[in-house]
Amino acid sequence: MNRNRLIGVIENDTKFDHSQEARERSMNAPERVYSPINGVSANTVRTVTLDKRPTSQQEGSTGAGSQHTARHTDGKQAKDSADSRPRAVVIGAGLGGLSAAIHLARQGWKVDMLERNTRSGGRMNVIQEQGFSIDMGPTMLMMPEVIEKIFTDCGRDIKDYMPLTRLTPAYRIAWPDGTLLEMGGTMEELIASVRTFAPDDADRLPALYERMRTKYLNARHNFIERSFNSVRDMMRPSTLQGLVKSFPMESVYQFVSKNIRDERLRQAFTFQTLYLGMSPYTCPSIYALLPYIEMEFGVWYPQGGTIALADSLERLFGELDGTIHYNQDVERILLDGRTARGVRTADGNDWHADVVVSNMDVPMAYKKLLPPEVRRKHTDARIEKCDYGCSGYMMYLGVEHIETNWAHNMIVLSDNYEQILDDICVKQILPRDPAMHVCIPTLTDKSLAPEGHDVVYVLVPCPNTLGKIDWKRQGPLLRDRVIDKLEATGLPGLREKIVFERIFTPDDFEKTYGCFAGAAFSGLTPSFMQSAYFRPHSRSEDIRNLYFVGASTHPGGGVPIVLTSGRLAAEEIALTTRARRK
Repeated sequence: MNRNRLIGVIENDTKFDHSQEARERSMNAPERVYSPINGVSANTVRTVTLDKRPTSQQEGSTGAGSQHTARHTDGKQAKDSADSRPRAVVIGAGLGGLSAAIHLARQGWKVDMLERNTRSGGRMNVIQEQGFSIDMGPTMLMMPEVIEKIFTDCGRDIKDYMPLTRLTPAYRIAWPDGTLLEMGGTMEELIASVRTFAPDDADRLPALYERMRTKYLNARHNFIERSFNSVRDMMRPSTLQGLVKSFPMESVYQFVSKNIRDERLRQAFTFQTLYLGMSPYTCPSIYALLPYIEMEFGVWYPQGGTIALADSLERLFGELDGTIHYNQDVERILLDGRTARGVRTADGNDWHADVVVSNMDVPMAYKKLLPPEVRRKHTDARIEKCDYGCSGYMMYLGVEHIETNWAHNMIVLSDNYEQILDDICVKQILPRDPAMHVCIPTLTDKSLAPEGHDVVYVLVPCPNTLGKIDWKRQGPLLRDRVIDKLEATGLPGLREKIVFERIFTPDDFEKTYGCFAGAAFSGLTPSFMQSAYFRPHSRSEDIRNLYFVGASTHPGGGVPIVLTSGRLAAEEIALTTRARRK
């Protein structure tokens, strides 16, 4: 392999079974091997050129040995006078858009998806170069029943689409003092591990997880699985009761600290809120449910990388007669008064529809696609005043084989936990001692790299673009800090082993994915006043026939939650359509 380092920035663009029997089945079956997609090796993924958008769909959408299964066109809306189905246009083929499109298609809608980039998945993207296949977005899948339900609702079995392996451990946490803790296993394993360094807290863990379980059930059934498009939705008795139970003024860190005394454990059960773009010192305590979800439902890895989920959803959408149009940048929503009638793309084509579903970041969609005079609520001033989550500095590395005792996923924490979080979320400056999430997927899946090589994915929480960091100047400084820390904590000699490298900064999240302020995770922070009814609704409050899905609308960020947003929007469209026909 060419040893020349390729260093640079990418420039372009229900009822669920919670019985003890079910729990034991999950814990005793760590691996689920599913069949490949359409006879193609499960390890085969498409080749995508990330630094130059192709001039034609055929040129950029597939690589040798790979396939798109949703229909693709030349970027013009097909006209069929015999097709009497209602029409929907979905802006963006991210996970929320794919979910909404699939649910609408199975309900009998004619659905066209318009994606500005060269593949589906949104931030669940992939780099394929020099024999490396590197996931660019999420590296862990949780709440697999949410994913499975999309397929079962369509009469399919997920095991016919993608293989899943339960990661054991889900991840390992490393502290500067040498303490290690494995997460996502059984309660017995967790207690035994904690007893080695915090014996007084070990016996408190079952009670803590029971309280987390209570928060999960409250959040899942009273908030996540429900739409909040009117004041009536917020005033439901069960919702009001759930709101009281959630202790919205208590932070995640305060909740955990009431139950656990060891500072390392407090960090272990609170850092997860950074994946929501928010510090655990300010994030509402209802989000303390994440460690419970990891243990109860597991953390899963799809063979071939998490990009396999986007590919599988795309295939399912194609089987439902859906069409994806790539390299289609939507410039504005077509209006008839205050009613959406379709969209116009940058090439001048108009796409007419009965409903428009936007998978764009909601603040960006309002500012870019709708003129100020029709935005009564989501004005530019209001958008600017919202609180936006932190971002991520990403390193995608292809390296010569590394000898390490690290797990598939590692969380490398720092001294001065509170100070680091303050630097990121309040002062909005580069962290002096960066904490990071490191994923080495080739420890599980050797197909992702050439023989004798590994993939190393690094996510460093950092300020969004409102922090005014000059990433071209300060990015290399952070890169050196990160590599120095990786070499000192578990990956010795890493710097000299790098043969492929790509860097992705908050500027790139804004440019490539349209994330407002480069907020990489959930866009708007999930604070109390930006959650449930107070978060952007799935049904637009300003424009009729316009709906939103994705991390910046209700119910929020995270793969299963974004997929849920697509289902909720499709359900709302069905309810509204039926009501208008009566």
